[in-house]
Amino acid sequence: MKLIVIKIVLFLALCIPCTSVYAVNDAATGGQSGVDEAQLQKLQGKMMSDPQIVAMITALQNDPELMALMNDTAFLQAVSNRDINKLSNDPRFVKLMNNPAIRDILKRVEQ
Repeated sequence: MKLIVIKIVLFLALCIPCTSVYAVNDAATGGQSGVDEAQLQKLQGKMMSDPQIVAMITALQNDPELMALMNDTAFLQAVSNRDINKLSNDPRFVKLMNNPAIRDILKRVEQ
């Protein structure tokens, strides 16, 4: 599997908790997600084990907006830190999470 696909899987696994029922946004977490590493690995495993999700993710490597975000170190740091406040105020993240291809992947993963 291409390295870029693996990076997209990791990126999406980190984004899912920021956009789903997993997200916790309160004073106790400083606006960060309450998802632990085991849950992230489970999300990654679910994505990698579903051939349809892998195909959908593979297609994303041609999305210039996603690729631009994946090359933005400050943005990736916010995702890695699960900084929901920062991400929710970033119009690029909001736009990305409204991308139909991303939404389809998220729906499939969260089932």
